[in-house]
Amino acid sequence: MARWLPVLFGALSVPAWAGCGLSTMEIPVRIVNSRPIATLTLNGTEVPMLVDSGAFFSMLPESTAAQLKLPLRNLPFGFRLEGYTGAIEAQLTRVDRVGLRDAEMKRVEFIVGGNELGAGIMGILGRNILSVVDTEYDLAHGVIRLVSPGNDCEKSNMAYWAGDAPVVVVPLERSRGSRDTAIRVEVAINGRKTIALLDTGAPETDLTWRTAKASGIDKASLKPIGRVGGAGDGLVPSYVGMVDSFELGGEKISNNRMRISDTDNFEDGMLVGLDYFLSHRIYVARSQKKLYVTWNGGVIFAQQRANASGNYDQRYAALPEDLSGDDADALARRGNAFAAKRDYKRAQEDLSRAIELTPGVASFFTDRARILVAQHQGKAALADIDEALRLDPKQAEARVMRVRLRLNAKDEAGALADLAELDANLAPSAQQRAAMANIYVRLKRLPDALRQWAQWMPTHESDMQYAEALNNRCWARTRFNMELPQAVEDCKAAVSKDKTEANYRDSLGWAYLRLGDAQRSLKAFDGALELKPGHPWALYGRGLAQLKLKDGAASQRDLQEARKAEARIDELIRDAGLDVAPDAPAVAAKPAAKSASTVTPGG
Repeated sequence: MARWLPVLFGALSVPAWAGCGLSTMEIPVRIVNSRPIATLTLNGTEVPMLVDSGAFFSMLPESTAAQLKLPLRNLPFGFRLEGYTGAIEAQLTRVDRVGLRDAEMKRVEFIVGGNELGAGIMGILGRNILSVVDTEYDLAHGVIRLVSPGNDCEKSNMAYWAGDAPVVVVPLERSRGSRDTAIRVEVAINGRKTIALLDTGAPETDLTWRTAKASGIDKASLKPIGRVGGAGDGLVPSYVGMVDSFELGGEKISNNRMRISDTDNFEDGMLVGLDYFLSHRIYVARSQKKLYVTWNGGVIFAQQRANASGNYDQRYAALPEDLSGDDADALARRGNAFAAKRDYKRAQEDLSRAIELTPGVASFFTDRARILVAQHQGKAALADIDEALRLDPKQAEARVMRVRLRLNAKDEAGALADLAELDANLAPSAQQRAAMANIYVRLKRLPDALRQWAQWMPTHESDMQYAEALNNRCWARTRFNMELPQAVEDCKAAVSKDKTEANYRDSLGWAYLRLGDAQRSLKAFDGALELKPGHPWALYGRGLAQLKLKDGAASQRDLQEARKAEARIDELIRDAGLDVAPDAPAVAAKPAAKSASTVTPGG
């Protein structure tokens, strides 16, 4: 990658600092949905890319490669990729021209594979570019700097911004050899040492259960919060728990709520994620094999924010310097960083000032709309999205947001108009089509939903959302009593992709039940209840299957258990368009029929 250095640093520099000459390239970063995003150009097309210090190589999902018509070839024989939660099915491509700011790199290779990440992200900017030289992560200001230090910087303190604030300096771990570019450092959890990977691509810090257990954390004390995925094809159970202490160099943080995930595919002890990067300014001095860290002040870990008391001693903080009041882009980027930390008041102030300075930038209105949505101000958010789309009608993510806002405002005609606009202009493989399919189901327009899935699925068979999409399509067909054999095949495929998800087996049970195959339906519901005992939809469905198999006593037991687990289960089943038990309460008079959109796929 050294061949890119003259290209990246030929035009940009900053004055010498303390006798240390630095040449820098500043990369603006917008933080959207806890994802740091930089915009590159690939063969002349603008591509929003996740800035991911945890990715050893830059990547494109298969859908993006298809949109850009990039040729694919196999990875070298024996080359295997592992993500945080599973293996990555991948290929390789080469992009002739990659633009980053004012620089253009030629013939850059990308791995093709992994999962789509939402937020309009179409690729990953990894360490083959981020680690060409030193890297400074100033994400509180929405900036990453690639820094080429001069020969006179060998013994300099590279935290040039710190002033009198404490600076944590720790060696970079290089257990895998000198060519390893990962940002690995030694940390301590409850006093027990482990290795952490600093990963901007992880929305929040995540401790492995293996390390948590070794650090004296009791699994009974953890609160389950669902499953988490990474770059690979797996999903693993995730929890929130208390960690008495986290130490990195001289920094010790006590009484932390932290995510803990039960993954076997990650050899390090933890991921230090975006939440830590937002609360610190970090300089990765590869030239010195050291990491420099200062604290920005405020809450550090994402899971702590909701319960933070705000009692932090700011004497230890290198508080981020204020911005010029007339730099609209910098204000917008800082506003997005505030939003990622749930400081919506300051986020809205920054975005409003940016809009006042430069009212013609569509993304500023979109960003402020997200902040307004987070504060449940739907009417104001809709006004901002209207203006964003007036300025730039091609913003697909903004238009999907407006579809949802219009539906919440009961403007079905407006939502359908936006969906039609998206359908006409999006590439067949566009990530938004999966969301559009679910929205069409909500609007009871199954043929339109099926058309979206048919376009999205061929380029997403290795995506971790694929099994969920199969289940959603199965469930929609089942609810609307259409194409039931295809519904069964979809659910069987979803179960095959993810054998640990109870809802997929539940959907399969309902599909078989509607097809008239009570015996196979019973088996599917048994499987769902084995994975998730007490699942009210599976209990109710199994009760109906047993009724068809003439086992009245077992049917009544399951129906009673289902009603005990969910008092409204008869109403929910009926609203989904499915058959209810003969003893279900009669339909109560309503001013208007309840929308089936409230029904969760697969129960």
